[in-house]
Amino acid sequence: MTELPLSSFLIVEDSDEDYAALERIVRRVRPGLPVHLQRCVSAEQVLMLLNAPLVPGRPPPELPAVIVLDLNLPGLNGKVVLQAVRQHPRLKRTPVVIFSTSSNPKDIEWCYEHGANSYHVKQTDYAAFKRAVELLVDYWVEAVRLPPYPGLQGSLLEKPDGEGKTE
Repeated sequence: MTELPLSSFLIVEDSDEDYAALERIVRRVRPGLPVHLQRCVSAEQVLMLLNAPLVPGRPPPELPAVIVLDLNLPGLNGKVVLQAVRQHPRLKRTPVVIFSTSSNPKDIEWCYEHGANSYHVKQTDYAAFKRAVELLVDYWVEAVRLPPYPGLQGSLLEKPDGEGKTE
């Protein structure tokens, strides 16, 4: 059997309970799955992380393979994060999975129109929540093949040299 590559998930979730449940489900139900979870609790924290400058002598940070994004965040909402990710050339292909309590059709439509790859409504029932997390991880880690997510050459939100030029 071929070993699966390590998948890095950036989880943008302000609820400690939801994040703890998500992490527990991934670790207990899929203990051998090579998944690295990183958490941000606000849109501002994500934007700071994505725009972090390079530190001399350290390798550039790696891009997450998948971003799991809650819409209802304190301060700026998840829509701001989705727009920032989709506007940057180094992140535009990074899958963004919305994982939100909102079942509002306008939110769902807006997210798909702005580049979300999937939209999951968080369930309040633990069994349904658990199944949704299992499906999410199985799909993005085992079922699909994503392009490599390389280290960064600079700030994620900094535009690369020569942008807009045709090759």
